[in-house]
Amino acid sequence: MKRFVTLFLALVMIAGCLAGCGDKKEEGTPADANTPTSTEAPKTDFPKKDIEIDVCYSAGGTADTANRALASIMGEYLGVNINVVNVTGGSGSIAGQQVMGAKHDGYTWLGDVAHTASGWRVMDYADQSWEDWYGFYGATAPYVLFVAGSSPYTTYQELFDAMKADAGIKWGNAGFGSINQLTGQLMLDIVGLKGTTVPYNGGREAAVKVIANEVVWSWAGISDVMDLALSGDIRILGVCDSEPLAIDCAKGAYEAASMLTDYPTLSTLEGLLFWGFRVPRDTPPEVVARIQEAFEYAVETDEFAKYCADNALTPAPACGPEADEMCARLESIYAWGLYDQELAAEGISPEDFGIPRIEDFKYPTNDRIAAINPWPNV
Repeated sequence: MKRFVTLFLALVMIAGCLAGCGDKKEEGTPADANTPTSTEAPKTDFPKKDIEIDVCYSAGGTADTANRALASIMGEYLGVNINVVNVTGGSGSIAGQQVMGAKHDGYTWLGDVAHTASGWRVMDYADQSWEDWYGFYGATAPYVLFVAGSSPYTTYQELFDAMKADAGIKWGNAGFGSINQLTGQLMLDIVGLKGTTVPYNGGREAAVKVIANEVVWSWAGISDVMDLALSGDIRILGVCDSEPLAIDCAKGAYEAASMLTDYPTLSTLEGLLFWGFRVPRDTPPEVVARIQEAFEYAVETDEFAKYCADNALTPAPACGPEADEMCARLESIYAWGLYDQELAAEGISPEDFGIPRIEDFKYPTNDRIAAINPWPNV
């Protein structure tokens, strides 16, 4: 079995980062002198024109739908249209480089998952990481294991038994080096199985290929595929969560079992998915403050709460210094996970970038992180 990262302590710490947005320290409590916090932002008349979000995963997935939900609410608040465009490939790095190559004036955002940029350097896709961005994340959801609705497998153990007999059974992932591929392989390690994986442009596309019987199973956030489960196009065999999941399927209601019942070590794969967007770190502070103001408004609305409820998501708003620390922790998990699973580029280690293993994590992780642009006060 390949070495896999111990995540439980990290996930407890990440949960502590999700208390809200901005600099929320109690009055009289000094910030760590080495930790970037916030700075005053002047007033602005931003925005004066429409905004574009380049979502780095395929249409219909959670990165896409979450950004469309936020775009609708935030656009109304800001008084402009916020248009969503899907730009896939390179584990999100193609969209990331496109946004980073645009003018850093607040009119072009990157729609992604909080971990997305954290693997680009170790995979040699782009010389960027979370520290080059301000991140705004609104919701989270657990992983699920699923097959086509027409599949002969009705439980995850039936699928696992088949895989024991045939290690060539194919499964689809969200892209080479994606966190779906990484966690899917970690899941197989934990349950003592091997499989043949096929990369696609996002978890949604992988689900479509499962339905088409191009691959037998896949592994994705429940919010990526809940509508397909409700329609009966896929069947969820198990959920990586402490509680089972009731599916009111059009072809007959059923309950997807908690995989933690038989494999408690899978708890290390809980709490890794957070969807939202980011903007370049050198965007003018007054513009960032205005975006943050609109984001904080949006995630507290009934409209966003309904979107989350309808898509099997849990609201988990994070921005400000809390989001920075959350992304840094996810980077330690993701970058070292890629390296340990031999998914990193040859000759490149997270250590080359000062990224600690999660068991050695302390924020800020290095002098470079301590010196990044602070968040503006809102």
